[in-house]
Amino acid sequence: MTDQAKNNAQPVFDAVVVGDAQRLLRALRGLAKALPEVFIRVTGQLLSTKQYETVSAVCFGSGVISDFYHADGKVFGAVYTDTYLLIRQAGPVGVGMAYEEVRKLVLEARAEYDETVLKKALQLKESLEELDRLLNGHSFADCKLASIAHADLYKGHALLVAALNPVAR
Repeated sequence: MTDQAKNNAQPVFDAVVVGDAQRLLRALRGLAKALPEVFIRVTGQLLSTKQYETVSAVCFGSGVISDFYHADGKVFGAVYTDTYLLIRQAGPVGVGMAYEEVRKLVLEARAEYDETVLKKALQLKESLEELDRLLNGHSFADCKLASIAHADLYKGHALLVAALNPVAR
């Protein structure tokens, strides 16, 4: 993970460590806006209850290791300490939060993010329609190429909306 990704994900980690639900929700919303790909990874780690007690130090920096520790129905920050040669022991840090509360907040943040993406895709359709109107009056536009581009753009938009809308699948 890059330094920027670590910096943007740190408030999520901190909120879980201190057990502050409102802080977690604000941090998740901020992360969704700043780095959506990190938002998806971090929320996936928060939702996944699969817990590895020991991990290989060889893959430690690869992003496979969770920043969160799940135990006894709670989510904590994760800390990794060296034990044996190339083996690290996972452990909890902080007061943590109840898994169900974390799950509820993560699903809320993901739903908000998904809604934002869908709205942008729908706004794209309005822009495509406006572009279509403008192209009809463009004096240098090649009609055949514009027609092909028009069809591809509308097909692409329809595929994008279908991909984003679970009801359409």
